[in-house]
Amino acid sequence: MKIAYEIERLSTKGGIERILTDRVNYMAEVWGWDIYVLVLLKETEEPWYKLSSKVHVEYLNVGTSGLMMCAEALWKLDKAVRRIKPDVYVTFQSIGAISCMLRTHSVPTVYEAHGARSRMPHPLAMTMAERYADVVVVLGERQKNDYRKARRLAVIPNFTMMTPKAMPDYASEVAVAAGRVCYQKNFERLESLWGKVQETFPQWQLRVHHDTKDMAAAYQEGSVLVMTSRFEGFPMVLIEAMTCGLPCVAFDCPYGPSELIEDGKTGYLIPYDDDKMFMDKLSYLMRHPEIRRRMGEEARKSVERFSVESVMAKWKKFYEGFGQNKPAHDKDGVRIVG
Repeated sequence: MKIAYEIERLSTKGGIERILTDRVNYMAEVWGWDIYVLVLLKETEEPWYKLSSKVHVEYLNVGTSGLMMCAEALWKLDKAVRRIKPDVYVTFQSIGAISCMLRTHSVPTVYEAHGARSRMPHPLAMTMAERYADVVVVLGERQKNDYRKARRLAVIPNFTMMTPKAMPDYASEVAVAAGRVCYQKNFERLESLWGKVQETFPQWQLRVHHDTKDMAAAYQEGSVLVMTSRFEGFPMVLIEAMTCGLPCVAFDCPYGPSELIEDGKTGYLIPYDDDKMFMDKLSYLMRHPEIRRRMGEEARKSVERFSVESVMAKWKKFYEGFGQNKPAHDKDGVRIVG
């Protein structure tokens, strides 16, 4: 099977870049599929994440800006898809969303929505993707409400390839947070809340990892993960931390935490505006290492469904469905609306 993916750049250390790289590597190496990645923007740096030599990468080298950049990108992208003639064309981000409407090819087109729609920078582009993509794929159940007018809608989560060697030391008096420094992650709120909690627990440390190569080791330095994001798409930080056996304390932001944390069993899901509850629940975990252990063990079990094998099996059924004139299947975790 031949699949063509569009992405704006590969040199960025971002969530979309990472999950795309892991996925296409798997498809090319394990399934032996013919995979193309069309990179829109001109890049002067190598891809941040290592791509398999079996994946075909084409740089379209769009180098202008503004409306001219958009027009050039759409023209080059459409031309490439018509030349490659994939079985399925998959797109992300804003320019890819616009291409769903302005395509001249007849290739089945999938738009993957990886963020909270209300926070996307180009709302008109999201409307184009919603109305003109053959299928919109979202990461979680709650995101379905963002794309009610989609022709078809599938729910397929991201996966983690993290394989920790051991469970963390639950006697560790270290809390862990992770993510890039940006408005979305809201580390300012975390630091403010931590300052108040640490007055009672001066021996505890908060370690915030912004750019760490070995995240499994970073998670296992601690015995609890904390998250104060304003919004998410489907937070890989939570999945990874839980895979490493950490209980999580997170605000119930859109989207993701409520679909990952089972409140009181694998961590604590906190109403977004309730700082006091966040501090109280975190303090409770800090006092009780045996509770951290119990929740951490449950957390690790709960995210087994996000293993690479489990999620990629869903993608395989999804893509193979196009060959049967069906965009996806109504079973095995791939849900279709419409």
